[in-house]
Amino acid sequence: MLLTGALVVYLLGSLLRFAVDDHPLSFVDEHVHLDTQFKVHEGSYPHRGAVYGEALIREWACGAGHQAGPPLVPCSDPTLGPEDLPSGQYTSGYIHYPTYFLGGEAFRRVVEVAAGPRYPLDVYRAYAAVVLALGVALCGALAWRLLRLRGAALVAATLVPVASSQFLMFGTLVNPMASAVLAGALIAGAGLRWVLSGRGYWWLVAATAAAAGVAVTNSLPAGAFVIAIVAAIVLRRVGRNVDTRWRPRWWHAAVLAAVLVAPIAVFGQVNSRRATVSNGTLYGFYDFDSWTSVLVGAVRELATFHGPWLEVEVLNAAEGDTVTRFVRALGYGIPLWVTIVVVGSIVLGAFTRPRAVEPGATADAAQTAHIAVAATGGRPASALAVLAASTLAAVVLYPPAMRISNALTMGFDNGVVARYTMAFTPLLVWLALLVTQDRPGIARVLAVLGTVGLLSVGATAW
Repeated sequence: MLLTGALVVYLLGSLLRFAVDDHPLSFVDEHVHLDTQFKVHEGSYPHRGAVYGEALIREWACGAGHQAGPPLVPCSDPTLGPEDLPSGQYTSGYIHYPTYFLGGEAFRRVVEVAAGPRYPLDVYRAYAAVVLALGVALCGALAWRLLRLRGAALVAATLVPVASSQFLMFGTLVNPMASAVLAGALIAGAGLRWVLSGRGYWWLVAATAAAAGVAVTNSLPAGAFVIAIVAAIVLRRVGRNVDTRWRPRWWHAAVLAAVLVAPIAVFGQVNSRRATVSNGTLYGFYDFDSWTSVLVGAVRELATFHGPWLEVEVLNAAEGDTVTRFVRALGYGIPLWVTIVVVGSIVLGAFTRPRAVEPGATADAAQTAHIAVAATGGRPASALAVLAASTLAAVVLYPPAMRISNALTMGFDNGVVARYTMAFTPLLVWLALLVTQDRPGIARVLAVLGTVGLLSVGATAW
């Protein structure tokens, strides 16, 4: 527990150092979100057709700059305006809920009351660092208290959900994706409590509502529980109950689905009524010629595993000392190994029978071995196995569903990026640990991978 806590503190310190180093605005839509944050500070919110504001333009042209390069005219030119930005003048910030940005504004006010005025970009990036670190801390707290994981399993359950530079990058940018792990941990914790004990369904609903109210992608893990509910009901219909007190009903799935869809529908209507330009004006370059191309794209999404652990070649140490560069080099392969071990462990634990518990094993180990019985064999069916298989199904199915949904609702066709899977990582890692507790070596491997990944990327901040 002490080691885990120290590593979380190290994570927060590293993120804060990265956040205030004046690096250029990121390609990952940071200028869009910074413009939204500036507008919230000024008491407004972007709509479809809103152009980038003066504060964002000055930051791009005269401040931190942008990875895409400078505007078409220099900072000193009095004619500098939104039409000079390489991204185009219209912001897409209106598609995001205001929740995260209201939190950023509250954070800025607290900082300014406590420490006086600060460079706004630093404050908003520090807010992202704190939100990401809170998500990691929550992973540790829930793993300790709710799942009762100890030792290497606790370290793995806390650190592996963010064991790649893609995750840590979002703790150094103005971007709502910084909240993905926090939202994912809330859903995973509440959902696992319900599945393992049969109690706490409304906590899952509340966690899903909180996540869905921040970002659509934050609530995607709740889809795994919708699929698991359907699977458990079908198993019960063929005479197989699960091995816990969890007895889901159709209305459980209906309520969860409604919570997932309602914010999208309501906010979509709000955006339509406030719009001053059409979707075609903003997204015409993503237009598609026929539904054949959309369906081909959906099949491609289905065939591609959108793993959340990625090395995105950021937070590097190219200019650092030799030791730091070697330490950072250790982390480049971690995301792939984490994906292999986590997904492989879920498949191993969910679709195979557990190994026999050795003589002298604790009662907890015996119970763990019992609940890891595969859904494909033995009676009763394993609730954890059902949820594990459903979670993998959700990760595979949401990208094609999202691509088709975008074509239907927004009129454009564009690929689904792997970062949308980020909120799944607490659930994926915890399931990998739970269904393989009869194989403690897996927890040790994951703990090493998570620790090396975190230390490797974080070292470049120091």
